[in-house]
Parts: sequence; structure tokens; C-alpha cells
Amino acid sequence: MKEQTPGFRVSFLKSAVLSNPVLVQMVGLCPAVAAMTNVRSAVLISAVLCLDLIVTCVLASALMKRIPRAVRVALYLGIGLALICPLLYFIETYTLMNLGLSIKVYLPLLAVNAVTALHCEKVAVKNPVRTAFSDAAAVGLGASIVFLIIGTLREVLGSGAFAGIDLDLPISLKGLSLPFGCFILLGFLAAALQAFSPYLRQAQTRETDAQPAQTQPAQTDAQDDLWSDILEAEAVSNERLAALDEFTERLIGGEEDAQ
Repeated sequence: MKEQTPGFRVSFLKSAVLSNPVLVQMVGLCPAVAAMTNVRSAVLISAVLCLDLIVTCVLASALMKRIPRAVRVALYLGIGLALICPLLYFIETYTLMNLGLSIKVYLPLLAVNAVTALHCEKVAVKNPVRTAFSDAAAVGLGASIVFLIIGTLREVLGSGAFAGIDLDLPISLKGLSLPFGCFILLGFLAAALQAFSPYLRQAQTRETDAQPAQTQPAQTDAQDDLWSDILEAEAVSNERLAALDEFTERLIGGEEDAQ
């Protein structure tokens, strides 16, 4: 029987939520920390990331399967630059948007973001175009949701405004506009995702099992490898956190003994 691609809901749960590129894989942090201090920058960077990710993954799946890996990676960069640089020129020249310095710096750098290269190599070049498009769209949406939440919280709580409109809030947490404030927000979001992960995995299992046998999607080796890498990275992260906790306890105990 011919293999069929997974439904978008399954791909979204797996690629955008359970293996979120920002909160789980920890890629794409530079633009989130440095540039996304307001809603407008979050929307712009999210849109450009989705465009670059989808176009590059689709082209990689359709045209680059027989090209050597070293050449493919360079082509990902070329495609990203061919998309982003003209777009940035058009926005600056023909629109009234006044892009900040951080946007002008980090927007072109999206052409070499690790999210695109990872999913092109792990999924796109090993699967049909439909699977590559579904995976790229899910990953782009997952990253965009995090970017929009971060941009909104930093602008509302850090600057007391939303989309440039002053909200006249009684309190203002200026620290959230700084990089360390973004890391704090990312930590809380990652912890929330970790807390709900068991329920989300159950929902993914039910979604997969609910499909009829004749249309049950065949899980490709590339997707299984990607999921294995994510679980392995999560296990390593947990081990490092446990080791850090143990070291902290020993350090505190040593200071108490010294006193």
C-alpha cells in the first residue's frame, strides 16, 4: 500500500507543540531575545520565518534529494537570502514601517537559522513534498506562537503598550524589555509546556489511533529519527538539571558547615 502523509493535526501536535523549535529544541532564541520586544517585531519575524521555512523545505523536498548534503546546506542559505533580502528592501523602501535596528540586524540572519536547516535535512529531503510542507507549516506556526506570546508580554508588561498604543497600566516591569526578562518568560513557557506534555502526547496518540486503518499514516524514518533526537535531548537536559541541583545543594551545605 502506498504510504500516506500524516494529517496536519498530527504534524502540528508533534512538530509545533511537543517538539516546539523554541521551547524544546532551543533554536531561534537570538531573534526572540534581542529583537522581539513588541508585537510588531514579533509578527514580522514570525511571518518571515514561516515564509523561509516553507519555501526552503518544499524546494528541498522537490529538487534537492540527490544533491550532496554540503551543497544543500549552502543552497538553503541562498534561498533564504533570495527571499528575505528583497523583502527587507521592499519594506524599508515602499512601506511606512520604521524598522528598528534590531529588526534590520536579525531579519537577514533568519536566512541561516537552524530551524530551517534542521527540518530540511531531517524531514524535507527524505519525504514527499506534502510531508515537507506539512512539517514546515507546523514548525513555523509553533515558533510563531511562542514569538507572538513573548513579543506581546514584553511590550504590555515591559512598556505598558500594545502595538504602539499606550495602555496606561499602573505598573511596568521594565526588566522584561531586557534580554534576561525574555529568558525568564521563555523559562515559564517551557515549564508550562513540560507540565502539559503528558496530556498532549495522549491527545496525539488518540488522534493517530482514531484514523481508519486504510488511511493510517506511515511514520517515516526521518520523523522517527527527529523524535528520537528530541527525546534524547530532553533526557540529557533533565540529567544536567539534576546534576546542577546536586551541585547547588553541596555548595550550600559546604557554606553552612564553614559558618
